[in-house]
Amino acid sequence: MWDKLWKFTLAYASKHADLLTTVARDVGQIVVLFIAARILISVLSRASRRVLQFRAVKIDERRRQTLLSLVHNIIRYTIYFIFVLMSLEILSFHIQTLLAGAGIAGLAVGFGAQSVIKDLLTGFFILFEDQYGVGDYVTINGQTGTITQIGIRLTRLQVWTGEVESIPNGLVQQVTNYSRTNSLAVVDVGVNYATDINQAMEIMNRTMQDMKATNPNIVGDINVLGVQALQADDILLRATADCKAMTQYGVQRMAYLKIKEAFDEAGIDIPVPQRVIEIKHSDIFPNRQMTVSQNKE
Repeated sequence: MWDKLWKFTLAYASKHADLLTTVARDVGQIVVLFIAARILISVLSRASRRVLQFRAVKIDERRRQTLLSLVHNIIRYTIYFIFVLMSLEILSFHIQTLLAGAGIAGLAVGFGAQSVIKDLLTGFFILFEDQYGVGDYVTINGQTGTITQIGIRLTRLQVWTGEVESIPNGLVQQVTNYSRTNSLAVVDVGVNYATDINQAMEIMNRTMQDMKATNPNIVGDINVLGVQALQADDILLRATADCKAMTQYGVQRMAYLKIKEAFDEAGIDIPVPQRVIEIKHSDIFPNRQMTVSQNKE
């Protein structure tokens, strides 16, 4: 059986030697061409990175990463497109005929590619208008996360749980960028009605001023705004701090800790809501009242 198969293979190869030689030559050229395309993409990407990192190019890091992402996409798409055209030429497809026919077929394909064209155009407008960049924390169409990549067709957004959302640029309707300006840390602390309000406000101001001296994320003014609300169980005091973009949550957590420690040292209580429960018609506890402490929700 194997002898017959071997003889058949030799006979077929002898009969179609020219065809097999041509196929092997064409496949070899395409493989070499693909390797050359990959090397060229790597070289041009590195060159563009060095150009954008040159000191004479004065742009911020966020903008630099965005441009790097865009340039890399353009280089990759362009070289792969040229690779496909050259591969077709190697396989004896007449590119001129295909391009001439593309004018006729383009009308039919254009209707099906409207969304792709819209993605490309919108992507260029997003980049040129600098709506957002790589590393920005944004909300796009209700999805909130960090921009990891901007292409000429897609924007990739990583949400806080780790998933990466790929959003076509043409579908970007509404963008909220949290990374462009400073953020405001809002610290609300409730105190007992018997508390000296001026003393409590002074302690809050002193504590947050001390934080500003040691925390580089606080870059603006500390403002103790005073009484924010008279609530059922406490008086709500509010203070604010101007912080670097997206650092306000860490500043708030640290401020709560420091203010709690300062209030404890000064003997100022942060009240726990009190509830009065009255029990009637009971043989064991006739007409008694009970006061129950309940944590705030």
